[in-house]
Formats: sequence, structure tokens, C-alpha cells
Amino acid sequence: MRHSAWLVFFLLLGVTVSAESATGKPASRTAAGTTGAGQAPEAAPAHPMTVAQVREILALTSVGNMKQQMLDGMLPFVQQMLPYMPDSVVDDFRHSLEMADFDAALVRTFQAHLSTEDAAKIIAFYKTPAGRRMIGVMPLIEGEGQQAGAELGQQVMLQVIERHQAELDAAKKKYQQEHTVSSPQSQAF
Repeated sequence: MRHSAWLVFFLLLGVTVSAESATGKPASRTAAGTTGAGQAPEAAPAHPMTVAQVREILALTSVGNMKQQMLDGMLPFVQQMLPYMPDSVVDDFRHSLEMADFDAALVRTFQAHLSTEDAAKIIAFYKTPAGRRMIGVMPLIEGEGQQAGAELGQQVMLQVIERHQAELDAAKKKYQQEHTVSSPQSQAF
């Protein structure tokens, strides 16, 4: 039981991150230490951005309270998947998340990828009219981009299935024949 609860938790965390991306909330798009899909890890900057720079970027981009966003996104899913979860567990989970040091984790992540020079330029840009506009439309761009990508992915998948329909039908028939559960009568000697 304990393992299934943890599995549900981590699956929901992944779903929550995806859902947060679709609603314009922050989410990681690449694996740690990479610059994008299929690219080699980048070297950490010689002069990582400062804690103050990270906080200023977060304030400018209205990232807000990650803990609250996590609670708002995760708790309803967890409670739906584990409706029998006692209120005391929900309260402990909420309190534990509130005590977790998300700020330090964010700072480390930013510092691993951006230098003080990068941060200064990013901050300067975000303070311009174009930067403010970018911040304002980024949730829309992310949501619409994800929707367009999902639709394109479905379209490609359907086209591939149509091209291989005969092959898929034959494989399905073979699988069903190999995995048919025999009736109790046929098992009698």
C-alpha cells in the first residue's frame, strides 16, 4: 500500500507539472544539465547569478509562490486518487510543503545555468516594454503551443496508424490468438 501511494504521488507530480505548463505556471522543459532535446550538457557558468538576481527575475516574471502553486495543483489530484486519505495526512502534506525550501532549489537551478551577466541582461530586458509584453503573453504562447503540438502529434499518429492498418490488424489478431484465455472446459483432461 505504501508503494502504491508513493507511485500515485510521483505520477501526479508529473501530471501536475504538465498541467501547470498548460496553464502558464512554471514547469521544467528540459532535463537538468541540458540545453534542450538531444543537446550535450552545458557547463555551469564561472560566475553564477546571485540570489538577489534570481529573486528579481522571479518577481518580474510573476512566478510567485511555488509552494502554493504546487499545493493548488497537486492536492486535488492526490485527494481524487486517494479519497480515503485522512485529513491529518493532507494537513501534514500541506505543512511539510510549506516548510520545504523551494527558494533554495530554484536558486540552485538558476545558478547552474545562468551567469550574473546573463541575469543582468535578462532583468534589463524584462523591465522594457517588450520584456513586460513577453512576460504577459508567455502563458498564452505556452498553452497554445502545447495545444498545437498535441494536435499535430495526434494527426501524425493517426496517419501512421492508417498507413500500417493491415499490419496492425494482423498483429492484433496474432496477439489475441496467443493470449486467448482458454475456458475451464477446454482445460479438462
